[in-house]
Amino acid sequence: MSEREADDDIPAQADDEVTAAREEVIEAMARTAEVWGAKRSYGRLFGVLYFADEPRSLDDLTDESGYAKSTVSTAMSTLERFHLVRRRSLPGEGKKAFFEAETDLWYVLQQFFQNEVSREIRIMSRALDSAAAKLEAADGERAERDLEKVRKLQQIYDRSEQFLSLVTSQSVDRLAGLLERFTDDASDR
Repeated sequence: MSEREADDDIPAQADDEVTAAREEVIEAMARTAEVWGAKRSYGRLFGVLYFADEPRSLDDLTDESGYAKSTVSTAMSTLERFHLVRRRSLPGEGKKAFFEAETDLWYVLQQFFQNEVSREIRIMSRALDSAAAKLEAADGERAERDLEKVRKLQQIYDRSEQFLSLVTSQSVDRLAGLLERFTDDASDR
């Protein structure tokens, strides 16, 4: 192979390495989706969008991924619900929907905490308050034991709500700074 032929192979090799690196991350996203109880296809499609240079239509995503259009559509709806992708329209494309990945994963986590975790805390807090009121009105040793357990859970959920409020109201940099100061203070002791 001549020196010129070897130079021509460098861009192809670099492109292969980029493709392999992207595929490694996309595959990890697919496995991560499974860890969270979602379908692998959701993680793969998020990965495709994450590395895309411009928004993709359902047809584009169907062609690029090899998944059925119904699978892609369902995945986009679910990913949109969890703020992992945004739906957009593009000038000149009519009503055709395009999708792009949310690359600010701190924003995604904040939205998840504010919407999903906060809802779970509200549901449990209401149930615990109702149960505590009933147990306070009840007589007996069993009622007292159960009331003690319910109050412990109430404390945990109250603290969780405070923690959630703190986490969702701060930037990731601010929280990292607070954590750094906390760990520095702890190591000084």
